[in-house]
Amino acid sequence: MVLTLNKMVASFHLTVLPEIIRFIVLAIFVSWKFYRLVRSNYKYMAMINKSSSKFIYRRNPNSELQECAICRSEFVAGEKIRELKCKHMFHRHCVEKWLQEYKATCPLCRSSIVSEEILAEYRRVKNERNDSIIEKELALILLSVLHGGSCHGF
Repeated sequence: MVLTLNKMVASFHLTVLPEIIRFIVLAIFVSWKFYRLVRSNYKYMAMINKSSSKFIYRRNPNSELQECAICRSEFVAGEKIRELKCKHMFHRHCVEKWLQEYKATCPLCRSSIVSEEILAEYRRVKNERNDSIIEKELALILLSVLHGGSCHGF
């Protein structure tokens, strides 16, 4: 009985404990990367909000029709619009996608919307997220554990 207990303890220390430690380390790395991503996105969007204004479009009957230069459709009363500091207006979702995915400048005049420092951090964190293998490795460990297998190596 004592021999069986010793084998169980040895087995735990040699196989299960290293996997638990590995899982905890990977979870900490993933949590840290997620925190950095959220913080970077928050700072980036806060800068966009600071250098632009959001409003609901109301057509002035005396003015000509206006359109979003990104999607090329006319503004309709009740739509959410974002006006950048350069006074160009776009559909809110169009310009936010432009600013988050493509450039940190006005699509028309190319004036900068976000400071270079915040833009560099945003792009660096975004690229790290796209290139990350840690999350994939953590997912493989979780799948392995769920299927009763073991994932050895670090």
